Amino acid sequence: MKTLFIVLALLFPFFGWNQVIDDFSDGDFTANPAWNGTNSTYIVNAGQELQLSNTVAASSYLSTPHNLSTLDNKQWELLVRQTFSPSSSNFGRVYLTSNSADLSTNPDGFYLQFGEAGATDAVRLFKIVSGVSTQICAAPDGQIAASFTTHVKVVRDNAGLWKLFVDASGGTNYGSPYTGTDASVLLGTHFGVFQTYTASNAAKFFYDDVYIGDEIIDTQAPSLVSSSVITNSQLDLLFSEPVGGTAMLQTSNYIINPSVPVSNVSVDGTNGALLHLILGTSLTNGQNYTITISSIEDVFGNIATNLSGNFTYLVGEIAVKGDVLISEIMVDPSPVIGLPELEFIEIYNKSTKYIDLSGWKLGDQSGDGTITSGFINPGQHRILCATANMPDFPGSSGVSSFPSYNNSSDDVVLKDNTGLLIDRISYTDDWYRDPVKQDGGYTLELINPNDPCSDASNWIASNNPNGGTPGVQNSVYDITPDTQVPNLTSLVALSPNYLEVHFSEGMDSTSLVNATITTTPNLTVQSISVASAFSNQAVIIFNQNLTLSQHYSFSYGPVSDCWLNAATLSGDFALADIPQAGDLVINEILFDPATGGSDFVEVYNRSSKVINLNGLIIANLDEDTVQFDQNFFLNPGSYVVLTPDSNYQKSTFPEAVPGRFYATSLPSLNNDSSTIQLIYNSVVIDKVSYNEDWHLSLIDDTENKTLERINPEGASSNASNWHTAAETIGFGTPGKLNSQYQSGSVSSTFGTTEPIFSPDNDGFQDVLLFQYNFDIGMIANLKIFDNQGREVHTLFSSELLGQQGSFTWDGVMSNNQKAPIGIYIAVIEAFSVDGGGKQFAKRVGFTLAGKLD
Repeated sequence: MKTLFIVLALLFPFFGWNQVIDDFSDGDFTANPAWNGTNSTYIVNAGQELQLSNTVAASSYLSTPHNLSTLDNKQWELLVRQTFSPSSSNFGRVYLTSNSADLSTNPDGFYLQFGEAGATDAVRLFKIVSGVSTQICAAPDGQIAASFTTHVKVVRDNAGLWKLFVDASGGTNYGSPYTGTDASVLLGTHFGVFQTYTASNAAKFFYDDVYIGDEIIDTQAPSLVSSSVITNSQLDLLFSEPVGGTAMLQTSNYIINPSVPVSNVSVDGTNGALLHLILGTSLTNGQNYTITISSIEDVFGNIATNLSGNFTYLVGEIAVKGDVLISEIMVDPSPVIGLPELEFIEIYNKSTKYIDLSGWKLGDQSGDGTITSGFINPGQHRILCATANMPDFPGSSGVSSFPSYNNSSDDVVLKDNTGLLIDRISYTDDWYRDPVKQDGGYTLELINPNDPCSDASNWIASNNPNGGTPGVQNSVYDITPDTQVPNLTSLVALSPNYLEVHFSEGMDSTSLVNATITTTPNLTVQSISVASAFSNQAVIIFNQNLTLSQHYSFSYGPVSDCWLNAATLSGDFALADIPQAGDLVINEILFDPATGGSDFVEVYNRSSKVINLNGLIIANLDEDTVQFDQNFFLNPGSYVVLTPDSNYQKSTFPEAVPGRFYATSLPSLNNDSSTIQLIYNSVVIDKVSYNEDWHLSLIDDTENKTLERINPEGASSNASNWHTAAETIGFGTPGKLNSQYQSGSVSSTFGTTEPIFSPDNDGFQDVLLFQYNFDIGMIANLKIFDNQGREVHTLFSSELLGQQGSFTWDGVMSNNQKAPIGIYIAVIEAFSVDGGGKQFAKRVGFTLAGKLD
């Protein structure tokens, strides 16, 4: 109440000098005004109150001249605080007027008594003459029977009517007065305080906000301070002062919109400024209301009309899983695009409930933070952020110990205040579906909040130019229902009798468990397992063990996705075998892509096994290795292209086969030479040490030109088994039979597989393939002669040959010129390496063909 008394002090010159105003804010009771008495037993404390401050049992007093010339139409007001239960040995008096400055003499006058014998303690107003006290009026018994802080006001009119006002809460909402009449002329000279006390209460009397002077006439009409919902059928109205009047209790005096009738009005038992309204019908949860009071007056007859206030009935309802969804996440706010450089999570209330988030938990894989407060209404988005960051996100709810989410992958977990899981997502940075946005500054947004089993396919990077849409509808929002049937994405057979079935989207688990499964060859089902209600995977266990590399046709249905789109799905699977050395071969290599392009290595399965690439390692000799961690089944006679950028290969090579690419990083492949190895379980499956000289020597450069293996059965690191891909097909055949592929055999010890070749790099008989079959290893020379007997090329000299093998000639002579069209003879001379002196020599004729100019 200090503010009121500061205002009164400022007005003091206008009231005149027959008033006393003191709130002790100057820290001194000896001046302005001067109080005197047993001064040593009083202080002005740190709270700027006058306080008794003694240590022994005694009586104390202070008084000050009141400067009144009459008691007519005068007012006394002050705050009294006694922090003990009063008694006949511990009580206080406030002398409104005394005919003596010494209050210890029981002087004549009028006083307020605070404490008495028994438990009927009340604030009482007395007249005292010649030591005899007569009660004029009193507040209710027991009101100050215990420790109390009360504000008291006394008013006397010119007819001797005394009014005692008491606010037992310590405020100034006094309510109706307690009255009595005494017209005695006991003007006196002083106002003061007097205490009788024991040692234990010698410092427990406090006084403040003293006013003595003319009656302050209230001319202000009451105002509505607040309208508070207590229950769905009770509304409390608090006014600026106690109210009354004939209209106060009339229910028609109160109009609520939207329409809710008022059935009863009552005044609070202790606060005359508080009205309780009982409603005829229940309030609606989440509804905003306006109340209008036609007429209300205070105890002085000041009337206010058409007062209005607003209120909302809001009660938290119990949420269940799926009522509130995680709808947007910012886990990598750097670099800044347009939003604050701060992490946040957005949630969305898709239910019709009004939900109190207080005490809910927001977590990640390592722990939870607590949502401090806030409602989320039906259809509303709410931002959750660290408490310190709330100013950056207006309307947000703070989370103490806000989780630190990982950029690459993490869980976002939302639980209610009982620990019930409401929603959970497990994101990865693949969800952005955009390498630029994946780098930071953009949120991940939920696409369709109605998706019954939201997974990775229902999330994508925000399209908003600011990088996200916190607190409002997502930029990618699309509630178009899914009407497409699901697909099988893969069937993974595992030893000995398991089959993992992977679907393109989340599935209805009930349909997966109840569907019919058939296979050819026939297998009988032992069990079907599904990890969750909307899993995109099922695990089937068969009664029979699967046969390695056996292909099984498979039918599963009807099965339904989360939207209940049903279909019977089919495919085939095989239990993959373990690759051994030579089962897989490196079949084509691009090591010199154009600037901005990427290398590739094509692998061919030349075995009769079904082989899973999961676990395969591709490496160079510099210990640069990449291990494959995804399932990719390679059937016998099939190809797979390993590359970081399949789009580049498909756009560069017209003969590229879609669907035969495996996206992966590769070890470094040098443009001049390098070694590539395929390794499985520490076994080298294949190894190629290539050299740029393996390309056709007549081409100008090797950029975007692949090296193709001529014969998959030939030696991997034999230069003669490799050749530049044909020009006519675009210099590469990733995913299909090589343009330079040749195979065949000769029935003799040495010969060519074809009598004619045409080395024009058109993909047809571009090289001449020689084969040999010896009983023992030989050292050999091979020379090419034209039809005039002139030597045109030495293919090799003193080369150690095995018992069987092959080599090729690309039609280029020793002078690095293309040999002309004509008939040629290959002459081989060989000698045994075992010292037995065995010799071999043979001539083979062939034709070099070509197009005539």
